[in-house]
Amino acid sequence: MGKVSANGLCSKQHILHLLYATLFLLPLNPFLFYITLLPAIGAWLYNWKRQKEVGLSLPPLWQMGAVFLLCSFLSAFVSKNTAFSLMNWALQPLMYGLLYLLIYTTVSTEKEKEKALYAFLAGAVVTVAYGFFQYANAAGMAADMEAQSWVDPERFPLLRRRMYSTLENPNLFGAYLLMMISILTAFTLREKAVKRKTVFAGILLALLLCLALTYSRGAWVSLAAIVLGLTLFYDKRFGFLFLLVPVVLAFYHGQVVERFLSLFSGEDTSVDLRFALWESTVAMIEEHPLLGVGWGTYFLAYPDYNFFIQEEGVLIFHAHNMYLNMPAEVGIPGGLAFLGAFFAQGILCWKNYRHGKDSFTKSMGLGGVLMVMALSVISMGDHVLFSRSVSFCFWSLAALCVSCGKKENGRKAEA
Repeated sequence: MGKVSANGLCSKQHILHLLYATLFLLPLNPFLFYITLLPAIGAWLYNWKRQKEVGLSLPPLWQMGAVFLLCSFLSAFVSKNTAFSLMNWALQPLMYGLLYLLIYTTVSTEKEKEKALYAFLAGAVVTVAYGFFQYANAAGMAADMEAQSWVDPERFPLLRRRMYSTLENPNLFGAYLLMMISILTAFTLREKAVKRKTVFAGILLALLLCLALTYSRGAWVSLAAIVLGLTLFYDKRFGFLFLLVPVVLAFYHGQVVERFLSLFSGEDTSVDLRFALWESTVAMIEEHPLLGVGWGTYFLAYPDYNFFIQEEGVLIFHAHNMYLNMPAEVGIPGGLAFLGAFFAQGILCWKNYRHGKDSFTKSMGLGGVLMVMALSVISMGDHVLFSRSVSFCFWSLAALCVSCGKKENGRKAEA
């Protein structure tokens, strides 16, 4: 009886239900989704070994991800706090890999992929709704801005609110929005059914408005990468959107334009801080080229390289640059493996877009390409994949996009 019960609980259908719940919860809380993720992984592994209803499929170019996981694991043993580094590795990189494989292996039919996408969209709707509710509380948001030092008050005295919803800070929310905008843009453009196209377009407009209200300059610039991707890969007429930028800058002089132009003024302390952090991070890489300073422990190593910030006890958690932060924490080999795995998602999505046999595969492929382009740009000025929620969302969406290229693509009947 116990065996039958275990087989029932670990059926593919139950695994998928737990997975859909996980995808919905990912952006809502950085810890809550473990409640459904861990049982989903356990049920999948049990089913694979005992019931044989599901198996294990490895995606193309999986070797780069494996090298990164190995290097990041080994780096923990040179960290200033090995126990913390190992625990962080188990809860983040290892889980990213397992969730990626879970999605790639078990979400096989087009119906299942659509349900996974709808779970993501449901989470996005809740996140956006909470963001607007939060933004309406002007006093509370102004207090958050002051407490978190999200804006230089001397440089932007009129900027009192920045939307961040459930993603901890505005830049992370901006990164999450870019991912969802990438996917929804592809589906909005390619969808034929009027009702679905209207729903997709409505959610997309809400996401774009939220992106503006984050006042995240890196996210705004990264939105241009999405437009560039659409120009290169979908329709060259999207390039005309770039002509709107000088028009807006010339005739609109609100806080959005003021915030954007500050990128080029050289008067913003946050820009100066980034250059200082990057110099310190380069020093870390030079002194620890093989295994870095230890996965997840940049903040412990930084005080030894703090050449610029004189404030005692200041905590710097990451380098505000993915391309420097990764080799600093896990060494140059591990950093290169991570970047290889990251950009491989874009290459695989591009192949799905070019060679896909159905509209869903092509839409997911185009959305995946745009997502990688956007995150590759925003990650130059902020290490957004440091965030647990952002990273889980990225690797989950990437797995879903890449899985559309499997031979058992969605033309199968629903299991």
